[in-house]
Amino acid sequence: MNHSPDLTSPTPTDTYAVEVPRPAEPPQNGPNAQAADSQAATAPRSWWARLWRNLGRDSVLVAPSLLISLIAFPVLITLFSVSIATVIVWVGVLLLPLTLTVARAFGNFSRARARAWGVPIAEAAPRPRGRGLRWWLAPLSDARAWLDLLFEAVFALPIRLFTFSVSLAWVAGGLGGITHFFWGAFVPDGGGNTVDWVVAWVTNSPVTDLGFAAEATFQFIVGIILLLTFPFILHAMALLEIVSIRAALSTDGAAVSAQATRSERSAHPAQSSALSAIAGSQGWFWLIAAFVGVVLVAVAWPVTTVLYGVPTVFAMVLACSLSAALLLAVRWPIPAIGLGLVAQLASILLTADVSGAVRPFTVTSLLALVFLHLIIGLRHRWIHLVALWSGSALIGVLALVLPHAGQLPGALSNVITTAAVAAGAGVIVVIGNLLVKGRRQLESERELSAAELAKRQELEERNRIAQELHDVVAHSMSVISVQATTAKYRLPGLDERSLGEFDSMAGSARQALAEMRGLLAILRGGRDADLAPQPTVDDIPALVDVTRGSGAVVDLDFPAEPVALPPTTSLTAFRVVQESLSNALRHAVGAPVTVTVTAIGPRLEISVLNGLPDGGTDAGGHSHLGGGFGIKGMRERVEALGGSLQVGPTQHRGFEVRASLPME
Repeated sequence: MNHSPDLTSPTPTDTYAVEVPRPAEPPQNGPNAQAADSQAATAPRSWWARLWRNLGRDSVLVAPSLLISLIAFPVLITLFSVSIATVIVWVGVLLLPLTLTVARAFGNFSRARARAWGVPIAEAAPRPRGRGLRWWLAPLSDARAWLDLLFEAVFALPIRLFTFSVSLAWVAGGLGGITHFFWGAFVPDGGGNTVDWVVAWVTNSPVTDLGFAAEATFQFIVGIILLLTFPFILHAMALLEIVSIRAALSTDGAAVSAQATRSERSAHPAQSSALSAIAGSQGWFWLIAAFVGVVLVAVAWPVTTVLYGVPTVFAMVLACSLSAALLLAVRWPIPAIGLGLVAQLASILLTADVSGAVRPFTVTSLLALVFLHLIIGLRHRWIHLVALWSGSALIGVLALVLPHAGQLPGALSNVITTAAVAAGAGVIVVIGNLLVKGRRQLESERELSAAELAKRQELEERNRIAQELHDVVAHSMSVISVQATTAKYRLPGLDERSLGEFDSMAGSARQALAEMRGLLAILRGGRDADLAPQPTVDDIPALVDVTRGSGAVVDLDFPAEPVALPPTTSLTAFRVVQESLSNALRHAVGAPVTVTVTAIGPRLEISVLNGLPDGGTDAGGHSHLGGGFGIKGMRERVEALGGSLQVGPTQHRGFEVRASLPME
């Protein structure tokens, strides 16, 4: 006899206390799989075990990443360059889909590496393709393939170069420090060791030679510190790469419109326009803003210092402020606008008295202002864009009263050029937003039309089924009711027992007809259908009595005290017993049936067991009266409530149905 699993014990708590998700593990097979999973979930993991586990996982992610990008970058750049160069002779049109397909392959490989690390990121599903030339050109309309190409060809290499270089330099510094005793003596003296300079700086005294022993000891201590902190640095580098992969390659929001439902996302993960794909992905904005910010700091800092004579510290703060405004613009428009305008004003004030340079807006300030307009316009409302442009134009006008290189005409032309370029960027993003919103609205209308069409087709199908039920089943049940009711008039001389059987048949037929009418009203979509009370678990004894009236031998073990259950659970319990008794009467004619309903803890256990039928065949044999849909319906009802259902033959050639339902 099968026994239902123990579902009363609480679910064990996962003790994995690391800030990253645990990677998926291969499923275990066998009778002890559930016990092994439970023991693995509850087994405590020490801090050292988690540290070593993360160290191995992060190493597998970071170590080969640079090599992968060094392969992907030249391949994709070469293919894309050749494709663009030969577009004019139509060769590039045929070569560009190959470039996008290769980019998709590299993107899926990056997603697979992220999943192996432990991030639940799905692989991008390809767009449905046609045949012939349409099949070959299909990647050109796949927005996800273009985004994969952009990431793998532009962003992946610098990110992975940074993570690999930092990790390699850190571990090399640590190993070099702890082994300095062996190789440090062979290094030629370059005018003082590291420890000499550190001591001189701390004590504010001249550099003095402290000897090789002091240098080796200092290098050993530094090496130990570097090696002890290496797992955390490596983990930070792995997180940086994972964040970039999720931002650029995640298919959760970039490939679908904002109005798409979860089911539509899973069914059509990549069917949307390129504009909707790019504008719908916040991760891409973070990635682009960070990339432009880093480049802006690398360019604006030395340019502002060398060309405009701004002190190095002020130039650094100014460049970092312009870059921070771009990052803030992705999520917080008002602080970004404020910081950007303050940085522009500071740039004008710091460079106002320098002759021979562009005035009042520097080149780097102009570029930062244009990118800020682009991000604000794409991510936020148009009023923020208007406020940003108005503020920058006002700052430019007020700056005309300051000293200018090239006198007023040059400064005026600079302000006009800056305002015009910023306005052009704003107009472009406004038009782009309108296109995106229009496409999303069109997609939403199409989805609504498809949903309405599906509902109408469903209603028509339900009406057809209702008509078939009315014409076939209702007619047959009416004939049974009439024959059973008139039997005592058509067949005189029947004894009381036979008359009672016919009366019971007539009552069951009338009840079935009443339920059939309600079902037909529901199928036809009628809002005024009779809502009769649904049966509950307390109606099981009456159901057993009716079954006994058909001649079956049914034993019932039912709680003496009332069982408090939610309405849905109570109805499901009744339907399970009802369907199980019907199956026993059809498939095991004459077999004794035992019905057991027991409340054990927070669960209701139901068992319907029938023995060997009179014919001697297995109780689980098939019958022409049933199509096998009853067990499927029971399982759907039970599992929808979080319960479990077990059905199958017993050791004594009987058949048992066991259901376990939550009572809360």
